[in-house]
Amino acid sequence: MIGDRVREARSEQNLTLQALDERIEAVSGFSLSQPTLTRIEQGTRSVYDFEVVALCLALNVDARWLLGLIDAEES
Repeated sequence: MIGDRVREARSEQNLTLQALDERIEAVSGFSLSQPTLTRIEQGTRSVYDFEVVALCLALNVDARWLLGLIDAEES
């Protein structure tokens, strides 16, 4: 679920994986490398709670949406 939502938000914002990594580092102080982000988007890597927070801040999305608990219209 999270990987699909990350890919969707990244695409809507026309962000490359590198640009997303740079945003994550700016808001959180740590890096999620391009290969790591690719694995997250493909659903082959789990996402830790602190990474969910960083992804939400970097993508400017609601955590409930990223986790698939609400639809975009509700956020």
